[in-house]
Amino acid sequence: MASTDGRLALLGGTPAHTRRTPKYPTFTPEAFARVRAELEAGPTQGLSKGHPVIAEAEEALAAYHGVPLALCTSSGHGALQSALIGLEITGGDEVITSPYSWGASVSCILHNNAVPVFADVLPETGLLDPDALAAALTPRTTAILVPHLYGQPADMTRIVAFAQQHGLAVIEDGSQAHGARHRGVRVGAFGEASGFSTNGVKPLATTEGGYLLARDPDVYWKATISGQHAGRGELIGRASEPGFPDDLRPWIDSLVYTYRPNLVTAILALDRLPFLDEENAARARNARRLFDQLDGVASVTWPEVDAEDVCAFHMVTLNFQPEVAGVSRDAYLAALAAEGVGAVGYVANGLHRSPRLSPDWDGPRVMWTETLRRAGADPTRTELPNCDNKVANSIEIPWNIAVDDEPLIASLAAAFVKVEEQLDALRAWQPTSAAVA
Repeated sequence: MASTDGRLALLGGTPAHTRRTPKYPTFTPEAFARVRAELEAGPTQGLSKGHPVIAEAEEALAAYHGVPLALCTSSGHGALQSALIGLEITGGDEVITSPYSWGASVSCILHNNAVPVFADVLPETGLLDPDALAAALTPRTTAILVPHLYGQPADMTRIVAFAQQHGLAVIEDGSQAHGARHRGVRVGAFGEASGFSTNGVKPLATTEGGYLLARDPDVYWKATISGQHAGRGELIGRASEPGFPDDLRPWIDSLVYTYRPNLVTAILALDRLPFLDEENAARARNARRLFDQLDGVASVTWPEVDAEDVCAFHMVTLNFQPEVAGVSRDAYLAALAAEGVGAVGYVANGLHRSPRLSPDWDGPRVMWTETLRRAGADPTRTELPNCDNKVANSIEIPWNIAVDDEPLIASLAAAFVKVEEQLDALRAWQPTSAAVA
Protein backbone atom coordinates (compact mmCIF):
# COMPACT_ATOMS: atom_id res chain seq x y z
CA MET A 1 0.00 0.00 0.00
CA ALA A 2 1.09 3.56 -0.67
CA SER A 3 2.29 5.52 2.34
CA THR A 4 1.33 9.03 3.44
CA ASP A 5 2.98 11.31 5.95
CA GLY A 6 1.59 13.78 8.44
CA ARG A 7 -0.67 13.93 11.44
CA LEU A 8 -4.24 12.77 11.37
CA ALA A 9 -6.56 15.57 10.27
CA LEU A 10 -8.57 14.75 13.38
CA LEU A 11 -5.55 15.95 15.37
CA GLY A 12 -4.78 19.04 13.32
CA GLY A 13 -3.14 17.57 10.23
CA THR A 14 -4.06 18.13 6.59
CA PRO A 15 -6.84 15.92 5.16
CA ALA A 16 -5.59 13.23 2.81
CA HIS A 17 -8.69 13.09 0.61
CA THR A 18 -9.81 16.36 -0.91
CA ARG A 19 -11.05 15.29 -4.35
CA ARG A 20 -14.74 15.66 -5.07
CA THR A 21 -16.87 12.84 -6.43
CA PRO A 22 -18.14 13.63 -9.93
CA LYS A 23 -21.70 14.99 -10.16
CA TYR A 24 -24.30 12.25 -10.05
CA PRO A 25 -26.69 11.67 -11.66
CA THR A 26 -26.29 13.43 -14.97
CA PHE A 27 -28.90 13.66 -17.72
CA THR A 28 -28.59 14.28 -21.43
CA PRO A 29 -29.76 17.50 -23.15
CA GLU A 30 -32.36 15.36 -24.89
CA ALA A 31 -33.89 14.42 -21.53
CA PHE A 32 -34.18 18.05 -20.45
CA ALA A 33 -35.74 18.94 -23.80
CA ARG A 34 -38.22 16.08 -23.54
CA VAL A 35 -39.24 17.05 -20.00
CA ARG A 36 -39.78 20.63 -21.10
CA ALA A 37 -41.81 19.55 -24.12
CA GLU A 38 -44.08 17.33 -22.02
CA LEU A 39 -44.64 20.07 -19.44
CA GLU A 40 -45.36 22.66 -22.12
CA ALA A 41 -47.69 20.46 -24.17
CA GLY A 42 -49.53 18.69 -21.37
CA PRO A 43 -51.22 16.83 -19.93
CA THR A 44 -48.62 16.59 -17.18
CA GLN A 45 -50.20 13.47 -15.70
CA GLY A 46 -49.71 9.96 -17.04
CA LEU A 47 -51.86 7.40 -15.28
CA SER A 48 -51.20 4.31 -17.39
CA LYS A 49 -49.66 2.88 -20.51
CA GLY A 50 -52.28 4.97 -22.29
CA HIS A 51 -49.72 7.78 -22.05
CA PRO A 52 -46.86 7.10 -24.49
CA VAL A 53 -44.14 8.11 -22.00
CA ILE A 54 -45.40 5.67 -19.35
CA ALA A 55 -45.81 2.91 -21.92
CA GLU A 56 -42.28 3.44 -23.22
CA ALA A 57 -40.75 3.49 -19.72
CA GLU A 58 -42.57 0.40 -18.47
CA GLU A 59 -41.84 -1.58 -21.60
CA ALA A 60 -38.15 -0.59 -21.49
CA LEU A 61 -37.80 -1.55 -17.82
CA ALA A 62 -39.50 -4.91 -18.33
CA ALA A 63 -37.29 -5.66 -21.33
CA TYR A 64 -34.12 -4.67 -19.47
CA HIS A 65 -34.87 -7.03 -16.59
CA GLY A 66 -36.18 -9.81 -18.80
CA VAL A 67 -39.67 -9.97 -17.28
CA PRO A 68 -43.08 -9.58 -18.94
CA LEU A 69 -44.41 -6.58 -17.01
CA ALA A 70 -43.26 -3.41 -15.26
CA LEU A 71 -45.36 -0.88 -13.37
CA CYS A 72 -43.98 2.58 -12.64
CA THR A 73 -44.65 3.76 -9.09
CA SER A 74 -44.07 6.81 -6.95
CA SER A 75 -41.30 5.18 -4.87
CA GLY A 76 -39.43 1.96 -4.21
CA HIS A 77 -41.54 1.45 -1.09
CA GLY A 78 -44.66 1.81 -3.24
CA ALA A 79 -43.29 -0.76 -5.65
CA LEU A 80 -42.62 -3.27 -2.88
CA GLN A 81 -46.03 -2.83 -1.28
CA SER A 82 -47.59 -3.13 -4.74
CA ALA A 83 -45.86 -6.51 -5.04
CA LEU A 84 -47.46 -7.64 -1.76
CA ILE A 85 -50.83 -6.29 -2.92
CA GLY A 86 -50.56 -8.11 -6.23
CA LEU A 87 -49.69 -11.36 -4.45
CA GLU A 88 -52.52 -10.83 -1.92
CA ILE A 89 -50.15 -11.14 1.04
CA THR A 90 -52.04 -9.62 3.96
CA GLY A 91 -54.24 -10.50 6.94
CA GLY A 92 -51.41 -11.61 9.21
CA ASP A 93 -49.55 -13.63 6.57
CA GLU A 94 -45.89 -14.03 7.52
CA VAL A 95 -43.07 -12.87 5.26
CA ILE A 96 -39.48 -13.96 5.94
CA THR A 97 -37.06 -11.14 5.32
CA SER A 98 -33.74 -9.62 6.33
CA PRO A 99 -33.26 -7.45 9.42
CA TYR A 100 -30.18 -5.86 7.81
CA SER A 101 -31.74 -3.40 5.38
CA TRP A 102 -33.33 -0.01 5.02
CA GLY A 103 -36.76 0.04 6.66
CA ALA A 104 -38.78 0.16 3.43
CA SER A 105 -38.25 -3.56 2.88
CA VAL A 106 -40.05 -4.21 6.18
CA SER A 107 -42.43 -1.24 6.22
CA CYS A 108 -44.09 -2.53 3.05
CA ILE A 109 -44.91 -5.79 4.86
CA LEU A 110 -46.31 -3.98 7.88
CA HIS A 111 -48.29 -1.53 5.75
CA ASN A 112 -49.98 -4.42 3.98
CA ASN A 113 -51.17 -5.94 7.28
CA ALA A 114 -48.66 -8.78 7.14
CA VAL A 115 -46.05 -9.88 9.68
CA PRO A 116 -42.26 -9.72 9.10
CA VAL A 117 -40.26 -12.69 10.38
CA PHE A 118 -36.53 -12.12 10.42
CA ALA A 119 -33.85 -14.55 9.31
CA ASP A 120 -30.15 -13.92 9.97
CA VAL A 121 -27.70 -12.69 7.37
CA LEU A 122 -24.31 -13.69 6.02
CA PRO A 123 -21.61 -12.08 8.18
CA GLU A 124 -19.50 -10.59 5.38
CA THR A 125 -22.14 -9.28 2.97
CA GLY A 126 -25.13 -8.69 5.21
CA LEU A 127 -27.31 -10.50 2.67
CA LEU A 128 -30.04 -12.93 3.65
CA ASP A 129 -28.50 -16.29 4.61
CA PRO A 130 -30.23 -19.17 2.77
CA ASP A 131 -29.29 -21.49 5.64
CA ALA A 132 -31.22 -19.29 8.09
CA LEU A 133 -34.55 -19.50 6.26
CA ALA A 134 -35.67 -22.80 7.76
CA ALA A 135 -35.55 -21.45 11.31
CA ALA A 136 -37.91 -18.61 10.33
CA LEU A 137 -40.44 -20.85 8.56
CA THR A 138 -43.88 -21.40 10.15
CA PRO A 139 -47.23 -22.68 8.85
CA ARG A 140 -48.24 -19.03 8.28
CA THR A 141 -45.28 -18.19 6.06
CA THR A 142 -46.39 -17.12 2.58
CA ALA A 143 -43.36 -15.37 1.07
CA ILE A 144 -39.71 -14.40 1.31
CA LEU A 145 -38.70 -10.78 0.67
CA VAL A 146 -35.03 -10.56 -0.37
CA PRO A 147 -33.06 -7.27 -0.33
CA HIS A 148 -30.06 -7.06 -2.65
CA LEU A 149 -28.31 -4.63 -0.33
CA TYR A 150 -25.50 -2.32 -1.54
CA GLY A 151 -25.99 -3.72 -5.06
CA GLN A 152 -24.86 -7.20 -4.01
CA PRO A 153 -27.00 -9.97 -5.52
CA ALA A 154 -28.34 -12.41 -2.95
CA ASP A 155 -28.02 -16.15 -3.54
CA MET A 156 -31.28 -16.43 -5.45
CA THR A 157 -30.50 -19.97 -6.61
CA ARG A 158 -30.76 -21.33 -3.08
CA ILE A 159 -33.46 -18.92 -1.91
CA VAL A 160 -35.76 -19.72 -4.84
CA ALA A 161 -35.15 -23.45 -4.36
CA PHE A 162 -36.17 -23.15 -0.70
CA ALA A 163 -39.25 -21.14 -1.64
CA GLN A 164 -40.34 -23.65 -4.24
CA GLN A 165 -39.84 -26.52 -1.80
CA HIS A 166 -42.21 -24.85 0.68
CA GLY A 167 -44.67 -23.23 -1.73
CA LEU A 168 -43.64 -19.65 -0.97
CA ALA A 169 -43.68 -16.57 -3.17
CA VAL A 170 -40.43 -14.64 -3.62
CA ILE A 171 -40.27 -10.84 -3.71
CA GLU A 172 -37.00 -9.09 -4.50
CA ASP A 173 -36.00 -5.65 -3.24
CA GLY A 174 -33.64 -4.44 -5.94
CA SER A 175 -33.68 -0.79 -4.87
CA GLN A 176 -29.87 -0.67 -4.62
CA ALA A 177 -29.09 -3.27 -7.26
CA HIS A 178 -30.33 -2.23 -10.71
CA GLY A 179 -28.39 -4.29 -13.24
CA ALA A 180 -26.77 -6.64 -10.73
CA ARG A 181 -26.72 -10.27 -11.85
CA HIS A 182 -26.81 -13.63 -10.13
CA ARG A 183 -25.47 -16.41 -12.33
CA GLY A 184 -26.10 -14.41 -15.48
CA VAL A 185 -29.66 -13.30 -14.63
CA ARG A 186 -30.48 -9.75 -13.62
CA VAL A 187 -31.94 -9.35 -10.14
CA GLY A 188 -35.65 -8.70 -10.28
CA ALA A 189 -36.27 -11.62 -12.62
CA PHE A 190 -36.13 -14.39 -9.98
CA GLY A 191 -39.17 -13.66 -7.86
CA GLU A 192 -42.86 -13.57 -8.59
CA ALA A 193 -42.52 -9.81 -8.15
CA SER A 194 -39.88 -7.25 -7.25
CA GLY A 195 -39.61 -3.59 -6.35
CA PHE A 196 -36.98 -1.01 -7.29
CA SER A 197 -36.39 2.59 -6.24
CA THR A 198 -35.21 5.22 -8.70
CA ASN A 199 -34.50 8.05 -6.30
CA GLY A 200 -31.65 10.40 -7.08
CA VAL A 201 -28.80 8.36 -5.57
CA LYS A 202 -29.64 4.88 -6.90
CA PRO A 203 -27.81 3.10 -9.75
CA LEU A 204 -30.79 4.04 -11.94
CA ALA A 205 -31.32 7.54 -10.60
CA THR A 206 -34.12 9.99 -11.36
CA THR A 207 -35.57 12.32 -8.73
CA GLU A 208 -37.96 10.14 -6.73
CA GLY A 209 -39.80 7.07 -8.01
CA GLY A 210 -39.77 3.34 -8.42
CA TYR A 211 -41.12 0.40 -10.38
CA LEU A 212 -42.66 -3.01 -9.83
CA LEU A 213 -41.67 -6.01 -11.92
CA ALA A 214 -44.08 -8.93 -12.28
CA ARG A 215 -43.91 -12.24 -14.10
CA ASP A 216 -47.61 -13.03 -13.70
CA PRO A 217 -50.21 -10.66 -15.22
CA ASP A 218 -52.49 -11.45 -12.28
CA VAL A 219 -49.98 -9.84 -9.89
CA TYR A 220 -49.65 -6.79 -12.14
CA TRP A 221 -53.40 -6.19 -12.49
CA LYS A 222 -54.19 -6.67 -8.82
CA ALA A 223 -51.43 -4.21 -7.97
CA THR A 224 -52.96 -1.63 -10.32
CA ILE A 225 -56.45 -1.63 -8.79
CA SER A 226 -55.17 -0.99 -5.26
CA GLY A 227 -52.01 1.05 -5.88
CA GLN A 228 -52.74 3.07 -9.01
CA HIS A 229 -55.61 4.86 -10.74
CA ALA A 230 -57.70 2.25 -12.53
CA GLY A 231 -59.72 4.85 -14.40
CA ARG A 232 -62.94 6.82 -14.29
CA GLY A 233 -64.57 9.07 -16.84
CA GLU A 234 -62.06 11.20 -18.72
CA LEU A 235 -59.14 10.04 -16.55
CA ILE A 236 -57.69 7.15 -18.55
CA GLY A 237 -56.24 4.67 -16.09
CA ARG A 238 -54.94 1.12 -15.85
CA ALA A 239 -58.31 -0.52 -16.57
CA SER A 240 -58.08 0.91 -20.09
CA GLU A 241 -54.85 -0.99 -20.82
CA PRO A 242 -55.13 -3.97 -23.16
CA GLY A 243 -55.57 -7.21 -21.25
CA PHE A 244 -57.21 -5.78 -18.13
CA PRO A 245 -59.22 -8.73 -16.73
CA ASP A 246 -62.98 -8.34 -16.80
CA ASP A 247 -63.33 -10.23 -13.52
CA LEU A 248 -61.50 -7.40 -11.71
CA ARG A 249 -63.72 -4.61 -13.06
CA PRO A 250 -66.36 -4.96 -10.33
CA TRP A 251 -63.68 -4.30 -7.72
CA ILE A 252 -62.48 -0.97 -9.14
CA ASP A 253 -63.01 2.00 -6.84
CA SER A 254 -61.02 4.92 -5.49
CA LEU A 255 -59.87 3.19 -2.28
CA VAL A 256 -56.23 3.03 -3.33
CA TYR A 257 -52.70 3.79 -2.28
CA THR A 258 -51.47 6.66 -4.42
CA TYR A 259 -48.43 5.00 -5.92
CA ARG A 260 -49.02 6.37 -9.42
CA PRO A 261 -46.21 7.12 -11.90
CA ASN A 262 -44.72 10.50 -12.71
CA LEU A 263 -43.96 11.64 -16.25
CA VAL A 264 -40.72 13.45 -15.37
CA THR A 265 -39.43 10.44 -13.46
CA ALA A 266 -40.29 8.14 -16.37
CA ILE A 267 -38.43 10.36 -18.85
CA LEU A 268 -35.35 10.52 -16.63
CA ALA A 269 -35.38 6.73 -16.15
CA LEU A 270 -35.55 6.26 -19.91
CA ASP A 271 -32.62 8.63 -20.30
CA ARG A 272 -30.36 6.78 -17.84
CA LEU A 273 -31.33 3.18 -18.60
CA PRO A 274 -29.11 2.83 -21.73
CA PHE A 275 -26.07 3.86 -19.64
CA LEU A 276 -26.76 1.62 -16.65
CA ASP A 277 -24.59 -1.38 -17.54
CA GLU A 278 -21.69 0.84 -18.59
CA GLU A 279 -21.89 2.83 -15.35
CA ASN A 280 -22.14 -0.34 -13.27
CA ALA A 281 -19.01 -1.65 -14.95
CA ALA A 282 -17.18 1.57 -14.01
CA ARG A 283 -18.44 1.30 -10.42
CA ALA A 284 -17.03 -2.22 -10.27
CA ARG A 285 -13.65 -1.22 -11.72
CA ASN A 286 -13.41 1.65 -9.23
CA ALA A 287 -14.26 -0.72 -6.38
CA ARG A 288 -11.58 -3.14 -7.51
CA ARG A 289 -9.07 -0.28 -7.60
CA LEU A 290 -9.98 0.62 -4.03
CA PHE A 291 -9.65 -2.95 -2.78
CA ASP A 292 -6.27 -3.33 -4.49
CA GLN A 293 -4.99 -0.14 -2.85
CA LEU A 294 -6.32 -1.18 0.56
CA ASP A 295 -4.15 -4.28 0.49
CA GLY A 296 -2.24 -4.05 3.74
CA VAL A 297 -4.88 -1.98 5.56
CA ALA A 298 -5.59 -4.65 8.14
CA SER A 299 -8.34 -2.75 9.95
CA VAL A 300 -10.91 -3.47 7.21
CA THR A 301 -11.88 -6.39 5.02
CA TRP A 302 -14.44 -6.60 2.22
CA PRO A 303 -16.71 -9.24 0.73
CA GLU A 304 -15.54 -10.94 -2.43
CA VAL A 305 -18.10 -10.98 -5.24
CA ASP A 306 -18.89 -14.51 -6.41
CA ALA A 307 -17.26 -15.24 -9.76
CA GLU A 308 -20.68 -15.99 -11.28
CA ASP A 309 -22.27 -12.78 -10.00
CA VAL A 310 -22.13 -9.10 -10.97
CA CYS A 311 -22.46 -6.47 -8.23
CA ALA A 312 -23.97 -3.06 -8.97
CA PHE A 313 -21.91 -1.38 -6.17
CA HIS A 314 -24.47 1.16 -5.04
CA MET A 315 -22.26 1.32 -1.95
CA VAL A 316 -18.98 -0.31 -1.04
CA THR A 317 -19.37 -2.24 2.20
CA LEU A 318 -16.34 -2.92 4.39
CA ASN A 319 -16.05 -4.92 7.60
CA PHE A 320 -14.17 -3.17 10.38
CA GLN A 321 -11.82 -5.30 12.50
CA PRO A 322 -11.79 -3.64 15.96
CA GLU A 323 -9.49 -6.25 17.48
CA VAL A 324 -6.89 -5.40 14.82
CA ALA A 325 -7.32 -1.63 14.89
CA GLY A 326 -7.45 -1.36 18.67
CA VAL A 327 -10.01 1.45 18.40
CA SER A 328 -13.77 1.58 18.13
CA ARG A 329 -15.50 1.82 14.79
CA ASP A 330 -16.83 5.25 15.77
CA ALA A 331 -13.31 6.53 16.39
CA TYR A 332 -12.19 5.05 13.06
CA LEU A 333 -15.11 6.69 11.24
CA ALA A 334 -14.32 10.02 12.93
CA ALA A 335 -10.74 9.80 11.69
CA LEU A 336 -11.88 8.97 8.17
CA ALA A 337 -14.38 11.83 8.19
CA ALA A 338 -11.67 14.28 9.18
CA GLU A 339 -9.55 12.99 6.29
CA GLY A 340 -12.43 13.76 3.91
CA VAL A 341 -14.01 10.31 3.53
CA GLY A 342 -17.81 10.26 3.77
CA ALA A 343 -18.04 6.76 5.25
CA VAL A 344 -20.90 5.66 7.49
CA GLY A 345 -22.47 2.64 9.10
CA TYR A 346 -25.47 2.61 6.75
CA VAL A 347 -27.71 0.35 8.84
CA ALA A 348 -27.83 2.04 12.22
CA ASN A 349 -29.69 -0.84 13.90
CA GLY A 350 -30.98 -4.20 12.80
CA LEU A 351 -34.67 -3.83 12.07
CA HIS A 352 -35.42 -6.47 14.70
CA ARG A 353 -34.13 -3.93 17.23
CA SER A 354 -36.79 -1.35 16.27
CA PRO A 355 -38.90 -0.67 19.39
CA ARG A 356 -41.97 0.08 17.27
CA LEU A 357 -41.99 -3.56 16.17
CA SER A 358 -42.83 -4.71 19.67
CA PRO A 359 -46.46 -5.69 20.29
CA ASP A 360 -46.01 -3.90 23.62
CA TRP A 361 -45.13 -0.58 21.95
CA ASP A 362 -46.75 2.27 23.90
CA GLY A 363 -45.43 5.28 21.99
CA PRO A 364 -47.30 7.11 19.22
CA ARG A 365 -49.70 4.58 17.74
CA VAL A 366 -48.74 2.79 14.53
CA MET A 367 -50.93 0.78 12.19
CA TRP A 368 -49.25 -2.60 12.67
CA THR A 369 -49.20 -3.06 16.46
CA GLU A 370 -52.59 -4.78 16.60
CA THR A 371 -51.62 -7.08 13.72
CA LEU A 372 -48.54 -8.19 15.67
CA ARG A 373 -50.59 -8.69 18.82
CA ARG A 374 -53.23 -10.78 17.06
CA ALA A 375 -50.51 -12.86 15.45
CA GLY A 376 -48.71 -13.37 18.75
CA ALA A 377 -45.57 -12.07 17.07
CA ASP A 378 -42.74 -10.10 18.62
CA PRO A 379 -39.95 -9.56 16.05
CA THR A 380 -37.89 -7.70 18.66
CA ARG A 381 -37.26 -10.93 20.57
CA THR A 382 -35.44 -12.55 17.64
CA GLU A 383 -31.72 -13.13 18.23
CA LEU A 384 -29.69 -12.57 15.07
CA PRO A 385 -26.00 -12.46 15.95
CA ASN A 386 -24.66 -12.07 12.41
CA CYS A 387 -26.90 -9.07 11.83
CA ASP A 388 -25.88 -7.48 15.14
CA ASN A 389 -22.21 -7.97 14.32
CA LYS A 390 -22.55 -6.57 10.81
CA VAL A 391 -24.37 -3.51 12.17
CA ALA A 392 -21.68 -2.93 14.78
CA ASN A 393 -18.71 -3.29 12.43
CA SER A 394 -19.86 -2.32 8.96
CA ILE A 395 -18.49 0.69 7.10
CA GLU A 396 -20.19 1.90 3.92
CA ILE A 397 -18.95 4.33 1.29
CA PRO A 398 -21.54 5.74 -1.14
CA TRP A 399 -20.30 4.64 -4.53
CA ASN A 400 -21.87 6.88 -7.15
CA ILE A 401 -18.54 6.93 -8.96
CA ALA A 402 -19.99 5.87 -12.29
CA VAL A 403 -17.00 6.85 -14.45
CA ASP A 404 -13.45 5.57 -14.20
CA ASP A 405 -11.58 7.88 -11.83
CA GLU A 406 -8.19 6.52 -10.78
CA PRO A 407 -7.01 9.74 -9.04
CA LEU A 408 -10.17 9.90 -6.95
CA ILE A 409 -9.81 6.28 -5.85
CA ALA A 410 -6.13 6.76 -5.06
CA SER A 411 -6.98 9.79 -2.92
CA LEU A 412 -9.73 7.87 -1.12
CA ALA A 413 -7.43 4.92 -0.45
CA ALA A 414 -4.70 7.26 0.81
CA ALA A 415 -7.01 8.37 3.63
CA PHE A 416 -7.44 4.78 4.81
CA VAL A 417 -3.70 4.20 4.58
CA LYS A 418 -3.00 7.33 6.59
CA VAL A 419 -5.42 6.33 9.35
CA GLU A 420 -3.89 2.84 9.40
CA GLU A 421 -0.40 4.28 9.81
CA GLN A 422 -1.57 6.59 12.61
CA LEU A 423 -3.53 4.08 14.68
CA ASP A 424 -1.31 4.68 17.71
CA ALA A 425 -2.26 8.36 17.66
CA LEU A 426 -5.92 7.46 17.17
CA ARG A 427 -5.79 5.07 20.12
CA ALA A 428 -4.37 7.81 22.30
CA TRP A 429 -7.10 10.23 21.16
CA GLN A 430 -9.99 7.84 21.56
CA PRO A 431 -12.02 8.43 24.71
CA THR A 432 -11.44 5.69 27.26
CA SER A 433 -15.14 4.77 27.27
CA ALA A 434 -15.00 3.98 23.55
CA ALA A 435 -11.85 1.85 23.68
CA VAL A 436 -11.89 -1.68 22.40
CA ALA A 437 -11.72 -4.20 25.20
